[in-house]
Amino acid sequence: MSRFGIRKRIKNALGQDPPQIVRHAVTYVLPDGTEQVVEAEEGYDLLMASQSLPSPISTGRRAGGTCPDGGCALCRVEVIDDTGLSAQKDKERATLEAHIRGDPHEGHEREPGPPATARTRLACHTRIIAGGSRVQVIELFDYESIRGDPDGT
Repeated sequence: MSRFGIRKRIKNALGQDPPQIVRHAVTYVLPDGTEQVVEAEEGYDLLMASQSLPSPISTGRRAGGTCPDGGCALCRVEVIDDTGLSAQKDKERATLEAHIRGDPHEGHEREPGPPATARTRLACHTRIIAGGSRVQVIELFDYESIRGDPDGT
């Protein structure tokens, strides 16, 4: 038995319950106007929670993953109701501003991004801390963009 199994047995014997996973409802308004409610674990960011959508929030990355430093600013969403979302931090604000200016990222030049509003957030920086939030998704990941041809070339 692993040491973790022993800890679990000791905690159970002492009457300590294992921590429960807390989930909160987040409403995503998709680009076509439809709404989808996702039950996301507390602490997940909006990008991670969007994996439950038919197609997740687009990140501009080829395989749909996040950029390693959260600095690409391509997972933009517009927050309709920020109830239950973490506050915007300086790093997220700086990342948005760098994208708007068109600063290089990961050694690559990039075009200046669209201007941000007071409700613009980055899905990879915005944590879910309670229920009740609503976000407008700007763009969903396009699975066709990574599909190869039928011959496998």
